[in-house]
Amino acid sequence: MDAQPLIIDLSWPVFPGMPMFPGDPPVEHRPMGQYATHGFVSHLISLPAHSGTHMDAPAHVIKGGAALADMPLSRFMGPGAVLDLRARPGREVRAQDIAPLLAEAAGAAFVLLRTGDAERWGQDGYYTAGSYLTPGAAELLAALPGLSGIGLDAGSVDPADSRELPAHRALLGAGLVIVENLRGLELAQGRAFTFLCLPVLGCDGSPVRAAALLEMPGGAQ
Repeated sequence: MDAQPLIIDLSWPVFPGMPMFPGDPPVEHRPMGQYATHGFVSHLISLPAHSGTHMDAPAHVIKGGAALADMPLSRFMGPGAVLDLRARPGREVRAQDIAPLLAEAAGAAFVLLRTGDAERWGQDGYYTAGSYLTPGAAELLAALPGLSGIGLDAGSVDPADSRELPAHRALLGAGLVIVENLRGLELAQGRAFTFLCLPVLGCDGSPVRAAALLEMPGGAQ
């Protein structure tokens, strides 16, 4: 029998009361149909496009930039690499923190940054005091050849109170996508894998089900 892929779920579950970016409305999940009345069960789900584990398209901050509907599905999967940045000082992820690790990202279409913030998901300050990229770090990543996007286990590539959004603009302005609020990156770190993050909406952003498909011995996935 052919080897089956080992799939690691890198997404947080979506549920009412889940952590939300400051100012965003909460997730709603309420029944519409019930067995006794309708003969079936159905639910209405309402949530902001940038909820939980989600993807930003260039159109999120770049006027006239591509929306997710403008991109082929092939843009949302490819070889991934996890860079462990937990040893850096402070909240900032700087270019000098990333540069020594870039050899680990050779050939990657998606570079995933392990900041350590996933350990604080749901705690006070996850968004408002979380990790973020300096403009120099974002520009360094945006210049990598063959890159489709970057991801991280933090709430945003910019500080929550940023108005200028320099990291978003550097990355999305280069035509990349950004995947925020990942989890489980430690399970893929140091291993060969394909990163998969399919959006469900075609606008400026969308929740995604992100996963790492690990390569198995013998080259099978």
